[in-house]
Amino acid sequence: MKDSKLAPFVLVVDGDEELTQVVVRHFLDADLGAAGASSLREASRILADHFVNLLVLNMSVQGHSGVEFLEQLQRNGQHTPTIFIADRYSQTDRLRALETGDDVMQKPIPVRELLARVRAVLRRAETARDWHLTENVTLNDNPFPFCGATVHPKDLKVAFPDGSTAPVGKKEVGLMAAFAATQGFILSRKDIIHKVWGLHANIRSRSLDQYVVRIRHLFRRNGCNAIDALKTVHGVGYLCQPEDDKSMEENENETIVGVTR
Repeated sequence: MKDSKLAPFVLVVDGDEELTQVVVRHFLDADLGAAGASSLREASRILADHFVNLLVLNMSVQGHSGVEFLEQLQRNGQHTPTIFIADRYSQTDRLRALETGDDVMQKPIPVRELLARVRAVLRRAETARDWHLTENVTLNDNPFPFCGATVHPKDLKVAFPDGSTAPVGKKEVGLMAAFAATQGFILSRKDIIHKVWGLHANIRSRSLDQYVVRIRHLFRRNGCNAIDALKTVHGVGYLCQPEDDKSMEENENETIVGVTR
């Protein structure tokens, strides 16, 4: 099997296991990452644990609607490009599939045509996401304050209080935006990964901790010790609580004590 580590990953979901494996083999031979699932439950597990770039999804899987499955994913905030396949479908079914997904093909499916359509949908999806830095940040977002500095998404840089600036990566910008938007609240690892990488990202990945280390080093190298407000909550996630927030919390507690007296 070819090394598909950096290749787009396609998940083929069809109750016909033999057909699924044939399609998966063709995708692997075409230098795509690919896996198969014979049920929607199995597909859900793979989507929960892996970043899937595209779904090839039967409109009916073991008596269950593939279209309704995709609609539920979308309601949950997971928008994976999808090509529907079907043994047969009515015009109404086809229109609903096209409204929910990206393309529809009827069996028997010429594998070369399916591969061409997969590549076309992947290209469109990549172009549509060009303006996204991460799931929670776009190039159109305004600069925002974070731990004494100002983060500029469009320029991928951080401006520090002493006037210096430093380049920063997309994931670091996404993480700083997530922490800045939830100051004073503990964010679990799962919540952070879903906010920045997306709902279909692998929540077991240790990449999150490596990116947080980079952010801390970046701020300390530029003399911005306000980054100490970003705390690790062991076994849970992270908490960003600047000194101002702590002072406000203490003042609120004093007011409450004064009232009760």
